[in-house]
Amino acid sequence: MTMLYFDFNATTPLSHKSKMAIQGGLDQFANPSSRYRLSNNLITLIHQAKESVAQLVGGSPERIIFTSGGTESNNLALHSVFGQLPAGQLSRYHAISSAIEHSSILEPLRWYQEKGLQLTIIEPNKTGRIDLDTLCNAITPQTCFIALMAINNETGVVQPFDALASRLKGKGIHLHFDAIQAVGKWPIHSFDDIPLTLSFSGHKFYAPKGIGGLYYSPQVKICPLLHGGGQEQGLRSGTENTLGIAGLAAAATEAHEALARRFDYCQEMRAYLFAQLDKLRVNYHVNGEKTPEYQAPWTLSITFPGIRAEALASRLDLCHGISVSLGSACSNNSQAPKRSHVLLAMQVPHDYIDSTLRISFGHVTERQAINALANALQQETQYLLSIAGERKV
Repeated sequence: MTMLYFDFNATTPLSHKSKMAIQGGLDQFANPSSRYRLSNNLITLIHQAKESVAQLVGGSPERIIFTSGGTESNNLALHSVFGQLPAGQLSRYHAISSAIEHSSILEPLRWYQEKGLQLTIIEPNKTGRIDLDTLCNAITPQTCFIALMAINNETGVVQPFDALASRLKGKGIHLHFDAIQAVGKWPIHSFDDIPLTLSFSGHKFYAPKGIGGLYYSPQVKICPLLHGGGQEQGLRSGTENTLGIAGLAAAATEAHEALARRFDYCQEMRAYLFAQLDKLRVNYHVNGEKTPEYQAPWTLSITFPGIRAEALASRLDLCHGISVSLGSACSNNSQAPKRSHVLLAMQVPHDYIDSTLRISFGHVTERQAINALANALQQETQYLLSIAGERKV
């Protein structure tokens, strides 16, 4: 059975050039922190990789810190703000975030809230977008930090991150962008005239897992999570993951060169999938934005009314070799499965949440795979409705 993959938001396959870069680095075993000539190539590799990533985030290479990935980068950004506040005085400070953020933002914020931090969580509208005026109206004289993701990982809804950055000029408030679903896929740039951090993760754009980073503007003082060897200008200790960095550099260069072409292709495939579903008369509802500039085309949060999503996903996998997700891959690790906090915040009815799949694809997804997915969805929704005693649609 041919395996068809539609969970690109969870992780992407390695690009050919990323694989080649990793293979080419297998014999480059020296420690970049060592002082002999054998290390020089790896020192150069790290510098060049930062230049490649800087093209994707529109910033300076020297302001990029390599980390193990998005979760570490998000935690490092938060720690750099709240870890430097006077001990026992968190209650004097205020932070704002949204209800649709990734758990690597929300959980640390709630931890700091338990220690006294004032925290405001902004709810999205029913399409999953945060209203900029609502967020800005929540700012108080005590506000020191705002976190807003660039693109939601479950719905693909694009948040007003650029406009928010513009509004915060001159306010001295640290702004953090979780750009993990955006960097390498959506046009993005940093803002060096405000205190800003921006996180990214390589395996979301065809680089290996275990490598990501944080961009920080000149106004930001990084407070390290890890101490020891003094790597990354003393901001992230630990011997550099040079194989991961080699793969990241290659994928970043590819993404920068092909950003518009890949984006247009995903838009085409999204429209084609909807056309096929409509042709096959599949009953579905899309959660997210209908305005194209507010919606990442490679992500679909799609509800099949009357059908348990777990059953549908299992049958797609076992009967058709098709991999889809019920939501965020991270949330699937929970001991007690919960309804999507993103869809709950959007006020999606519980029965619709229980019938929702996340389908995500990339520029390597072929039209034949879209056809197979649409046909499988038509077949399995009909089957599951029939055994549930529902009317076929």
